[in-house]
Amino acid sequence: MSTRRRLTKEERRAVYEKMGGHCAYCGCKLRYSDMQVDHVVPLNGYSVQGPDELDNMLPACRSCNHYKASASLEGFRKLVENMPYALARDSVTYRNAVRFGLVEPKPHHVVFYFELMEGGDRA
Repeated sequence: MSTRRRLTKEERRAVYEKMGGHCAYCGCKLRYSDMQVDHVVPLNGYSVQGPDELDNMLPACRSCNHYKASASLEGFRKLVENMPYALARDSVTYRNAVRFGLVEPKPHHVVFYFELMEGGDRA
C-alpha cells in the first residue's frame, strides 16, 4: 500500500484552484477547508496504481471522494450511472416516489465536471 505524501499549502491551494473551487466530479461549490484531494488514478487502485503527483490530483467534495474510494475513473462513472438501478433495487421509498411521480429516473451517461471544464467528454 502506497503512502501519501503530505501536500504543502501551495500544492493544496493549486489542487483547489484546478476547478475554481468546485468538486471535479459533481461540480458542487467547495469551501477550501472542505476540499478533499482525490487521486484520479488511485494510489492503491484495484488494477492500476497512480502516481502521488499533482497531475494526478483533483479537488473533490467529501461525498464524491468517499464514494469513488479506490475506483478508477471509469469504475466511478459506472457506479454513478448505476445509481437509479441500485435505488430501485434497494429502496422501497424510492420505488414509491417513482410510482407517485415524485421522482423520475433519468439514467444517462455521466460526464464529470472536470471533463466539462476541459471541453468535452473523455469517455
